[in-house]
Formats: sequence, C-alpha cells, structure tokens
Amino acid sequence: MRLNLIHMVNKYLKIGIMFLLLLFLSSCTSNEKEKQSAEVLAQIWDAYDTYREPLIINRFFKHADLQPLLERHAQSDQFYVELLGHSVQGRSISMISIGEGEIPVILWSQMHGDASTATMALFDLFNFFQADDAFTVFKQNMLKKIRLHFIPMLNPDGAEIWRRRNAQDIDINRDARALSTPEGQLLKAARERIYPKFGFNLHDQGTHYTTAFAPDPASISFLAPAYNHANEINAVRADAQKLILCMNRTLQVYAPAKVGRYDDAHEPRSFGDNFQGWGTSTILIESGGYPDDQEKQYLRKLNFIILLAAFEAIAAESYRKEKLEDYRAIPENSRLLYDLVIRNLEIEREGIRFSTNLGINRQQIRAEDFRSMASRGQIEEVGDMVHHFGYQDIDASALYYVAGKVISMKQEAWQALSPQEEWASIKQGYLFVIIDSGEIKPGPVMHRLQVILNKEELLKLQETAALGSAANFYLADEAGQLKAVIINGYFHYLDDELPDQSNTWAY
Repeated sequence: MRLNLIHMVNKYLKIGIMFLLLLFLSSCTSNEKEKQSAEVLAQIWDAYDTYREPLIINRFFKHADLQPLLERHAQSDQFYVELLGHSVQGRSISMISIGEGEIPVILWSQMHGDASTATMALFDLFNFFQADDAFTVFKQNMLKKIRLHFIPMLNPDGAEIWRRRNAQDIDINRDARALSTPEGQLLKAARERIYPKFGFNLHDQGTHYTTAFAPDPASISFLAPAYNHANEINAVRADAQKLILCMNRTLQVYAPAKVGRYDDAHEPRSFGDNFQGWGTSTILIESGGYPDDQEKQYLRKLNFIILLAAFEAIAAESYRKEKLEDYRAIPENSRLLYDLVIRNLEIEREGIRFSTNLGINRQQIRAEDFRSMASRGQIEEVGDMVHHFGYQDIDASALYYVAGKVISMKQEAWQALSPQEEWASIKQGYLFVIIDSGEIKPGPVMHRLQVILNKEELLKLQETAALGSAANFYLADEAGQLKAVIINGYFHYLDDELPDQSNTWAY
C-alpha cells in the first residue's frame, strides 16, 4: 500500500514536472516569436520610405486623388476592391480587402472629413502588402490567418471641404443608432456582412493633448470603447484592450512616453461603442500631435507600424497573454498643451507690473481651396501654468513684454521688400506695417514676416498681453534691448538667422 502511494506520488510528480517544463518551453517559444516579430517590425520601420505612397504628400487630399490609387491596387491579384455605395453628394465609398484567413478585421478611416492621418497610412500599407520584397514570408504568414477589410475614406464629402461632418451636417460618428446618413448605413451594413472579430476606428484628435499631467504630447491615444454606461468589460472589450497593449509596446519604441488613453465615457450614438456592443473587439486610434510634425507625416508612419503590429498580434493570437491591468497603466490624455508657453514674463496691465505666464496657440485656418492651412496665433491663457506645457516652452525670466512699433509704407514698396529687409526692420522694433495707399485683404499673408494693420487704431490692441489678443510682441531686457519676437504665435530670437515662417496675418 505504501509502495503504491509512493509510486502514485512519483507518477504525478513527473507529470507535474513535465507540465511545468512544457509551460516553460512554450513561454520561451512565445518570447522568442515576439522577439523575432519585433525585429521584423523594426526592419519594416527602417524600410518605410519604400512603401510610403508618393502621391499623398500632405493631409489635404480629396476623394478624386484616391481613386487612381484604388484602381491601381484593384489591378493586383492580392486585393479585392468593391463599391459599398455613395455619399450624400454622390461620391463613391469603396472597401479594399486582402488576406485569406478566417479572422475578419475591418478598419475605417476619415469618417470625419478632416481626420486624414490614418488614411495616408492605409495607402502606405497597401503598397507594403503589394510589394514583393524581403518581408513576403512575413506577410504571407499573416494573411493566411486574417482577412483585412479597409474603408479608407468614409466621409468623402467632408474631406472635400476639410470639415468634420458630412453634407447633411451630421457627425457620422454620432449616427450609429439613428443611421440617418448613407455613410453610416454603409458602415453598419459592411459590419453585419463581414462580422469582424476586430475593428479599428481611425481618427485624429487635437494636437494639444498631453499624456496625463506630463509635458509629452499624446501623439497616439487609444481606447477600447465602453459598450454600456456601466463601463463593463466583457470578453469582447477585453480582447480590444489586450490588443492595444501590443500596439503600445511597439509605440514605446518609436514615440516613447507619447501614448495616451482616451476618455472611456460611454457614447451610445458612436460607432466604436456600438461595434463593441455588437460583438466586434473595437480599438479607437486617435492621432494627435508630435513635435515639428504639423503635416502629421511622422504620425502617418506611426499609424503604419502599429497597425502592422496589431495585424501580427491578431494572426499569432499573441494578444491573448496580455494582462488587462496593464491597460489602465496607459496614462489618460489631458488637454494641457499649448503651441507656445512663455513663462515668468513681466507685463503691465492697468498700471500694475507683474510676472506671469502666457499660453499661445496657433489656430489653423483652411485655405480657400481646402488644400492647405494657414495659422493665426493668439494668447489663450494668462496666469498660473505650472501644470501646462508647450511644444515650445520659453523661460522669459527678467524679460519684459514690449509692443511692436509701426511703419507706414506704400503697397508697392512693401511688396518689393525682400525677406532679409523685413527681418532687418523687425530687429529694429518695427513689427507692424500700415499700407498707406490701399488695403491688404484681412487674413493670412503667406511667406511674409511683418504683421499688416489696415487701421492704425488696431495697434492699441497690442499694447499689452491680453487674453484673446493676437500674439505679436517683443521680449526685451531691463535696459530695453529687444531679445526675441513673437510673430503670429511663432517665437524667434532676434539674433537668429532669417526665420522660416509660413505666414503672418493682416488685421
């Protein structure tokens, strides 16, 4: 009896050891595969320019610009392009699909017409999948497991005039229940036909969000949307959160500390929340801001690589091992960022001299052809800014606010000024120009430096730093020596070479 008991213990001990050994080997294999995957993604990152779609050069492309690209990919044996329907104004809405796997994935971009960062990345991805290169085996293994369905531009009418809403003035992302928009109806119908395991809702957010209370911009923000007001987590939402962790790991390589978590308050009208409730593990990706990336081209590249990382994690099912508690460790984004912060500046208001901080933002203004932007800088905060940050953050201790002087010129003489002559005039304190023989159309003045005033009384608005006023002034030392200038919200040291500034403004 005792021998049988010892034999039984030894038997189960061996089984336990074998189980632990298999578990260890499985873990090693899993870790090795992850390492190999990360190495391949790093190589793809380095080769990105090979796949970057050269006909998409900035954010302001239109529906007509994409059609030749879709037609080109439709000629490939790899892609299937189908017409889903049409927008309010009759523009086609297409879906492009690739892969033969049993796991369906859907991605839709630009349901807001002015949110085009991910759309650029999708066309880069199409080039990547079509290329016959060193990563062909990597792509083939992935596409044997998954089938990808892309809707690159869901709101072509909004994109045409660079605005959020569609031609009915409806926010498509608030139309998942009412389905009043043809674009929303098409997206819902595609989801019901494909029944995707995963969905990617691709958006842009403002550039002034930070990662919690840190100075870093939230370059990419993630969200696994809530499917009910109780904010519950079921298996569907849990898988979305786990997949986000895979993408975040990749992002920390290329945008460390610049990843945020979007507010997860339930929005019952939105497609992301409803997709989650309908059984599709849904990930919202918001492209925010990145230093010196006004056209969001680096963010375009980040979208490209994290979507590939997600596809790989879905195909390998590596997302399953992620720990849900790590999702909450991603810092929630906060709107604490300004384009320019000037700290400890001495200003005078109502006869009182005091030290304070200025927060300056550059509002983006659409060009008349909706294919570019101009900026208009203004002061949006005065006061305590300890917990606010700037893409450019200037300590102006012992410096004073000084208003610019005005010079009067004939229009012909002003037009004949070279950039070097304008800069030399600014260095002498002449920030403003009044045209004494006609007017300059109010609005952006491209490729110039001095600010145009059509009426001299407008100069009074620049006498001191005031909330909501245009950001055009000097910083001077105690002796009155001019040290720096802010032109239309852009900061320049006066001993710098000729600054590169896209536009100033005419008031």
